[in-house]
Amino acid sequence: MKKTIIITAGGLLFATLFYNQTLGINALIYSTFLIIALVVSKKGLLSKTTTVISALGMLTSAVAICYHGATWSIITYFFSTILFIGYVASSQSSIYISWLNGIYNSVFGVFHSFIYQQEETQVSQSKKKVDVGQLIKLIVIPLFLVIIFTILYSTSNPVFNEVLTAVDFSFINVFWMFTAVFGAFIMANIHQPLPIYDITARDQNYPNELEPKPLNEKQLKSVTNESQIGLISIICLNALLVMVLITEVIFLINSKSNHASVLSSAVHQGVYASIVSILLALTVIAIIFRGNVNFLKKNQNLRRLTYLWIGFNSLLVISIFIKNYTYIDDHGLTHKRIGVMVYLLLTMVGLCTTYLKINYRLNFVYLLRRNLAIGYATIAIYSVINWSAIITDHNIKENHIDPFYLRNLLPQNAMVLKKQGLYDEYTFNKNRKRRRSNKVYNEVTFIDRNWQEFNWIAYQIQEENEKVAP
Repeated sequence: MKKTIIITAGGLLFATLFYNQTLGINALIYSTFLIIALVVSKKGLLSKTTTVISALGMLTSAVAICYHGATWSIITYFFSTILFIGYVASSQSSIYISWLNGIYNSVFGVFHSFIYQQEETQVSQSKKKVDVGQLIKLIVIPLFLVIIFTILYSTSNPVFNEVLTAVDFSFINVFWMFTAVFGAFIMANIHQPLPIYDITARDQNYPNELEPKPLNEKQLKSVTNESQIGLISIICLNALLVMVLITEVIFLINSKSNHASVLSSAVHQGVYASIVSILLALTVIAIIFRGNVNFLKKNQNLRRLTYLWIGFNSLLVISIFIKNYTYIDDHGLTHKRIGVMVYLLLTMVGLCTTYLKINYRLNFVYLLRRNLAIGYATIAIYSVINWSAIITDHNIKENHIDPFYLRNLLPQNAMVLKKQGLYDEYTFNKNRKRRRSNKVYNEVTFIDRNWQEFNWIAYQIQEENEKVAP
């Protein structure tokens, strides 16, 4: 009975919040309901650290949608919701397996018993309970068939069509009902999420540490050859990177005298190429230290040179940071330039985890687990901040004003533009023709919202307009 109530309430709430609505406070309300419903359904849910953190991530991204509604906050919200469902299904799984479990439950949750045949004892016990999935199918499938055949019969039979026309169905909103059924289906799927057993068990049993394997003479020779190849490769790459760093220092010393186009090219092309080279460097290290090379007694030189290469790559990251910062100082902030900073941060994280992998003889799965988790956390934090407002405020104060770019940041930077007295210049209203460069933002459409679509910036604009209105 409890399960039926939760699924029904979930469907009705889903339709009420999201039918014909844009995202706003409805995301926060539904996320809160989802957490409460799963806590009621699954005891001890909030005692799991990963579940609590993913729930907080989902709520935080929902708050960001209510606050500024930037695209990154919406993307992070969906990823966080799927992750939360995945961790409810299996709290000890890696982050990528949890995403997979979340998607699996969202789409195939009610079919889990068909995919995984239950034991006879479990089947006999389940017969005592209401099979909600079966109940939904008993309602949805016949209803769908009735609607389809009603349309066909009304098309082929004029008399039947007149009878249907005479009946007033205007009080029924078929699309709202469909949205409610869809919401109930989603709630039935995720009501008691279960993992994909085989993949989840394999992931949980897979350690982060490498284990030495006994080698015969032939295998030992092969591993020794790999170590020698790795040593020579690392020596060459270190020498090459030293030359690159020297040229980087020369470029940075002369950066103030360089033409703007040269600095722009160095940032837009050189930065991305350098980041790719560092990622490839991490891949090379992961390949070299993927197995028994880690346990060779005579691999100390290889390890030291690899640590040195990681250090050189860190210096390259710092060099890229300085170039990007110089470009920001000269030409102002943009989303791409902030994105470069985020990439550099994640690259440094990758270098640190790679060092840990070599030092503690960890495997590639460790790198995947740690780097994905840290990457997700970084992007989740990034999406909470209203970067468009920060960019606009910084560029106006530093006199790096690009009207076309600032218009494209609307509506997230609307209150900053109002504060600086530039809002009316960059937008249009009923007394002003639409400017050609502003093709996206429409104030009337943006602030015309139902309560489900509440957005803090839209609310502030509306309040400001009411103060100004005679």
